[in-house]
Amino acid sequence: MVAARGNESMMDDSGWNSHTLSSLIVPKFTSIAQQNGSTTTDNATGKSAAAPTVTPIDPEDVGKTLGLKQLYSGSEDIHGRYQWTTELPKDLEVPGEDADSAKWALILRRTKAYFDSQKTLELHSIVVQSPYLRELLGEILADYPGVTTTLKRLEFKGRFEPLIHRWSQLKTAITELKVEQSKRSDPSPSDCARIEHAELLDNVLTKEFSDVLASINDMHDNGVVTYEHLWALLEPNSLIYTKHDSQDRAMHVKSCKYGKDPMTNADYLYVTANFVDFDGQRFGMNRLTLKIAEFEGTQPITALPAYPLQYHEDSEQLQKSLIERGGRVEDFASPSFCQYSGVGWTLDHNGNKVQMSVQGRVVIDAGGFNKFNPNLAVHVSPFKDLTTDAGNDPFLEEVEQQANYGASKSSQVKRMQKFQRQYTNMRNLHTKYSSVIFSDNHDAGNMPINGSLGNDVDVSDLPPLTDEQKMLLGPEIRGYALKEKMWLTFFINAVSDISFSEGAFDSLILPDNLKDLVLSFTSSQNHNFDDVIRGKGKGIIFLLCGPPGVGKTLTAESVAERMQVPLYVMSSGDLGTDPSAVDHKLRNVLEMCTRWNAILLLDEADVFLEKRSLHELERNKLVTIFLRVMEYYEGIMFLTTNRVETFDPAFQSRIHIQLEYKDLDAASRLSVWNNFLTSHNAAQAAARLSPPPKAPTTAAKSHGSARALNKCRANSATTSAANGTTISAEAEAADHLLRTQPHALKPSEVRKLAELAINGREIKTLVKLAAIYAAYKKEALSKAHLATAVETQFLGNSRRESESARGALFA
Repeated sequence: MVAARGNESMMDDSGWNSHTLSSLIVPKFTSIAQQNGSTTTDNATGKSAAAPTVTPIDPEDVGKTLGLKQLYSGSEDIHGRYQWTTELPKDLEVPGEDADSAKWALILRRTKAYFDSQKTLELHSIVVQSPYLRELLGEILADYPGVTTTLKRLEFKGRFEPLIHRWSQLKTAITELKVEQSKRSDPSPSDCARIEHAELLDNVLTKEFSDVLASINDMHDNGVVTYEHLWALLEPNSLIYTKHDSQDRAMHVKSCKYGKDPMTNADYLYVTANFVDFDGQRFGMNRLTLKIAEFEGTQPITALPAYPLQYHEDSEQLQKSLIERGGRVEDFASPSFCQYSGVGWTLDHNGNKVQMSVQGRVVIDAGGFNKFNPNLAVHVSPFKDLTTDAGNDPFLEEVEQQANYGASKSSQVKRMQKFQRQYTNMRNLHTKYSSVIFSDNHDAGNMPINGSLGNDVDVSDLPPLTDEQKMLLGPEIRGYALKEKMWLTFFINAVSDISFSEGAFDSLILPDNLKDLVLSFTSSQNHNFDDVIRGKGKGIIFLLCGPPGVGKTLTAESVAERMQVPLYVMSSGDLGTDPSAVDHKLRNVLEMCTRWNAILLLDEADVFLEKRSLHELERNKLVTIFLRVMEYYEGIMFLTTNRVETFDPAFQSRIHIQLEYKDLDAASRLSVWNNFLTSHNAAQAAARLSPPPKAPTTAAKSHGSARALNKCRANSATTSAANGTTISAEAEAADHLLRTQPHALKPSEVRKLAELAINGREIKTLVKLAAIYAAYKKEALSKAHLATAVETQFLGNSRRESESARGALFA
């Protein structure tokens, strides 16, 4: 600074006059000061201070002077607030890092220890400036996330996780360097310097962290850990074991950060882990975050929600089973039609997991899951991105650093508290509107590259997974539940092969020539015949018309069984009545059926096929939509209706085969009765081979409470001896054989039943009711049970034969 003579202003190091600050204040502030009086009172000291003098400038001159103006932060108040001023802060000191400090291999920064009564100073950070050390650490920390060793100033701070996690590798590297040096007769100065610099870093780590590392190793040797030292247990890129959705999982640690739950303010260690997943296009890496709640004292390592795989009691066998399971998941990369018996889940609009029991046939199709379920689509990163640092949470990192370093002044503490409040608000927003690492749900993944879901690929061309990748592959497979009509996530252990009903088509009550015609059309559907317009007219449309219960629906079902393809059953109720929604849903369903080579059954299609009129414009739209999508459908479609006479004429040219079903005659009904009775015998034979179900005791049945049931189970032996209310194993086995007998109907009795003028669906219902009644009575299905079922079905139904006529059937 140079002193000026007379009334000239002080000049700062930038060459600007100090009066410039005053000249930039607009006249409005002058008027405000004049209104408030010529003096002001300092709230902190209570002393009066003269109001600043403001000299206005011409608005035309604002910003036109070439140069820059230096301003500095002024004194802080108790809230950490300050104003900008032209005066340099009075407590400035010479910077510690200058040309002299740049020559040293390491710089250790230390701060006052505010939260440790045993220390006056604590290590804040280590700056590695040595080119020898940066080269060596580049090899040691090559795969460590978040570390770039090529920087000229490589800085470590916080808990110094990279240096502590790889400390043993540093010691090994020093030993190897010394061995190499000993083999050389004339080692170069750089060889000696490399060893010396490495030993310097090792000495620093020993002095600063030897006690910590000894404590950590002692706990690990005893199989326990404290919450404060969890980070040392979970090294990045190490294999960990966890249970997610009650399934055994192996994952790679990506990072772990201490933080607070935004909703409960509880402390957690958030472990972000990588695992292998499939998005329908490729196998790659996905991630989720596990939470380990704060705990007091020590806890067994194997009791943690996630811990290193090496601590598992049977690590070798676990890895084998995970590799085997991963191989099964890999086999389902192509769309597959299978049986499922287990839990499926999806996410609701709030991101909460919704589970449901799925018992039936499903189509496993990860690519279709993404295409038709874009809000929950899963996308993976290439395997080469395993160790990238993408996805770290800057909010959580900053909170961690603030908490570790403490605050040197009260104003810094205030700022940290303010930041934590801002952090919580930001986290709430982030959690609500994105897939974040705080989520306990399966990670929904990132947006695909260029926003494109990509084209379907031939997954048979994908390279096979390695054993390690199979081990990291999750148990989830994604697909569509046909009965629930929902895209869900399934578990591989609940998948099994389908047992198709090979004889279903043969038992169909149709002339043989019509059966052959149906099979010829369905089996040759892949023929390349096309319309003049590309993609038009490639489908096969069947119209099945006739009264209820004559086999229309059974025809479509039996064809699907013969072809061993999915059957998608849809009704007008599934589509709704809003034209735009119907168009969208119908197009999706048709595309899904084409994708799976499935058969589409549109049951009771009258609402879409009825003639258009001048007065029902909304229904006309539905008919028009259906006509248009039918034209471009490339699969097999069965339409069923009871009112073919009401059809719109435009449908006639779009239907390839029309089958008309008549009411069943006596011969047809006899075939239906025999088919269902044969199926009954087959079901009884299968049930006989299975173990008998465990029934509750008689005493327990007489009491409605669970306590009574448990008491009866606990004292079953006593109860049996006392009053015989508990069924013995031998008695249960005997009852099981009685309940699983084949039917006892004679051919003449079946012919009598065939004289009853009912349809196939009613015959099925009668056999089902009679079989349940016979099992309850521990008897073989007989004409008496069927007579009772007939009475219950037709009681009060004046449309059917009289009671005496029905009774005559069993005379």
